[in-house]
Amino acid sequence: MTCLPTIASMPKVRVGQIELFYEEDGHGEPIVWIHGLGIDHRVWGLQMPLFTQHFRCLAFDNRDAGQSDRSPNSYTIKIMADDAVRLMDALAIDKAHIVGLSMGGAVAQELAIAHPARVQRLVLVSTYTSSDRRGADVLNSFALMRARFSREEYARATSPWVFTYQDYLIPGFVDLATARFMEDPYFLPADVYARQVEAALSHFTEDRLSRIKAPTLIVAGDDDLLTPMRFARTLHEQIPGAKLVVIQGGGHALILTHAGEFNRLVLQFLKEPWQQQGV
Repeated sequence: MTCLPTIASMPKVRVGQIELFYEEDGHGEPIVWIHGLGIDHRVWGLQMPLFTQHFRCLAFDNRDAGQSDRSPNSYTIKIMADDAVRLMDALAIDKAHIVGLSMGGAVAQELAIAHPARVQRLVLVSTYTSSDRRGADVLNSFALMRARFSREEYARATSPWVFTYQDYLIPGFVDLATARFMEDPYFLPADVYARQVEAALSHFTEDRLSRIKAPTLIVAGDDDLLTPMRFARTLHEQIPGAKLVVIQGGGHALILTHAGEFNRLVLQFLKEPWQQQGV
């Protein structure tokens, strides 16, 4: 994945028993960027050059991800949300826009429900409201492949879940994504990845989404196999006044494959006056 702009230091902050790695750049209102399962803060590389021109951007590695510490035991999405709040505390961020991708969107939901005063606006991207039998089978199969396949085999086997038919038509796109995956210095070992899967499957907010009070934008791809449109519709229906934008031809990796459209939508949302109505 494309990296964030390089800054001088590589800081960590202690939150409870672990230290979280983060990178920070830009000035203005803060945005906290929360990544998804099996990846780290570098996934936001196509967003940072634009958003750091307008905002103070904080992108961090969840526990068990990237350069953050490995968790001493199992955990839940709620614990990960508390990690993010403690990181905000350590960096003197009282309130921020929260942007969450996939599992990071689950973390963002929990954060907005449990700590409403800390969220200015909320952006939920390619995410879900609960695990179900199908989703659990998919993620558990990923964990099994992680343990049994080579890294390249794993990348090839999981790419069709992340990228769409249209993405595969782009010459060299999937091969380049696989090559970058192979070169990842922070690739999670199978046991750590399985622990993240367990956390991801612990998520359930469908009975509490109405508690989210922050202005909310939901961004979904109409061709997302991992987090299908039913989740976006539930978020839209249950979060008061939420806006839903569906990116045509977008899959689970729409922040990469449709970065220009995604960036424009989110930047407009964060800057525009809020109107309490869904679209």
